[in-house]
Amino acid sequence: MSEIENQKATIIEVIPTSEFYFKRGIAAFQKNEMDRAKKYFSRAVTLSKNEEESIFASCQLAICYQHTGEYDESIKILDELIKNSGDIFAEAYYFQANNYAFLEDLEQSLILVEQYLTLDPDGDFVDEASELQETLKMELNEF
Repeated sequence: MSEIENQKATIIEVIPTSEFYFKRGIAAFQKNEMDRAKKYFSRAVTLSKNEEESIFASCQLAICYQHTGEYDESIKILDELIKNSGDIFAEAYYFQANNYAFLEDLEQSLILVEQYLTLDPDGDFVDEASELQETLKMELNEF
């Protein structure tokens, strides 16, 4: 036997999990590879073992659709998140407000951004949401 035949290949078993695909989705998103990111986040949602995993993967998937201009698909995902988890994941309102702003439905966008600010006044996106709220009010002549 040759030296190569005597060596045994090391096989590394990879068990795909939601976290595995979520990390791959984030990496693809950061490289602006949205089609790959959407594929990975969709798989992460499918493999989610709990509500938290599902929420975060679904939200990232919605953001990918938003970045590719597929606002209706993003809205569909976020509507489902708001319906099922809006009370524990207020950020969905902020992301949804952005969708409606992109679609120029400023009234709906304002309602959603104000909902986010009410539900999570110290949230991660308060500065951005406040700026969006101010811009929307100016556009709607309500400022």
